Amino acid sequence: MIKQRLLAPGPVEVPPAVLEALARPVVHHRSPAFVELFLAVRRRLAEVMLVPGEEVLVVTGSGTAGFEASLLAAVPAGGRVLSLHAGKFGERWAAMARRFGLRVVELSAPWGSTFDPDRVRDELRRSGPFDAITTTHSETSTGVLHDVEAIASVAREAAPDALLLVDAVTSLAAAELRPRAWGLDVVVSGSQKGLMVPPGLAFAYLSERAWQRSDALASEGALIGSYYLDLRKERARQREGQTAATPAVSLVAGLDVALRLLLEEGVDAVWRRREALNEALLASGEAVGLARYAVRPSPAVAALTTPNGIAAPDVIRRLAAVGIRIGAGQDEAKPRLLRPSVLGWADRFDVVTLAAALEDALRDLGRDVAFGAATAAALRSLAS
Repeated sequence: MIKQRLLAPGPVEVPPAVLEALARPVVHHRSPAFVELFLAVRRRLAEVMLVPGEEVLVVTGSGTAGFEASLLAAVPAGGRVLSLHAGKFGERWAAMARRFGLRVVELSAPWGSTFDPDRVRDELRRSGPFDAITTTHSETSTGVLHDVEAIASVAREAAPDALLLVDAVTSLAAAELRPRAWGLDVVVSGSQKGLMVPPGLAFAYLSERAWQRSDALASEGALIGSYYLDLRKERARQREGQTAATPAVSLVAGLDVALRLLLEEGVDAVWRRREALNEALLASGEAVGLARYAVRPSPAVAALTTPNGIAAPDVIRRLAAVGIRIGAGQDEAKPRLLRPSVLGWADRFDVVTLAAALEDALRDLGRDVAFGAATAAALRSLAS
């Protein structure tokens, strides 16, 4: 018998208390009990996102559904978008915008790197005006945490009328994220990462400025529109504790428990804990010959490259054989990149377990690794 461990950057292992909530009898989505639950979930979600008292909408669907809904609510038909990308998920914003007929200018950076704010400012001045700027906070495909606070600052300076849309799918409840303080207009996230709930819910925060823009565009008939992914329709219904269509009732019940757990610990404390666990995982990899891939690591994923002669897919297969599922590299990074994560229901001993498994996998593949090298490095990091 082999115990299965989900140590990937999403989906993640789910707390037992959340699993218990998911197993409860389903309540009707138009019942008073669900209305009370849904209003409480939306309130707690805003607190975790550090926008207490503001609107955070819940969409039944993946994080991608949240991207689409936000794009359609905030950007006019035929609008111009500057897409910043340095990884797979940043590229998705550009592809999505083009699919809706928006005019996209792309500004890219090498995978593993981050954006120079001066370069963003120059592009905004050279290629503007823009209706929106899209970027990723924690780029899951590379393990990079982009400095969206700095990006927001230069955007306000060089393109004050452009809305900034941020993918925070793996940064919410993992890395410092302050939408109101940083001046972010749209923030999108999902249930299956730092919030420790199974996949199936997306979340969208729009600032007051973004809602004003959306209202003005709607009054002009300038929005592309969507029947299901209509945040304007959802906003009206969700203020009443309802949704425009049938929601994922059990996921909402699980989310309520997960949000309570995070708020009991404290959002700042959650950030610190997850950063410490991820740093220990990176240190354990370095101790056995792996190298950091991200120049500015995200606490959501420990992106590590394999040494010469070791193929990342082989390491991943060895780990899977002993029940450990981590994230693989994508596209150009697939041959050498490993993406383990302790973003979900995990603690320091999950880090140590994963470190030991990495040692075993590398030894199986012929690398000379001292017994205990990775685990000792992880424990030293956690003790510091």
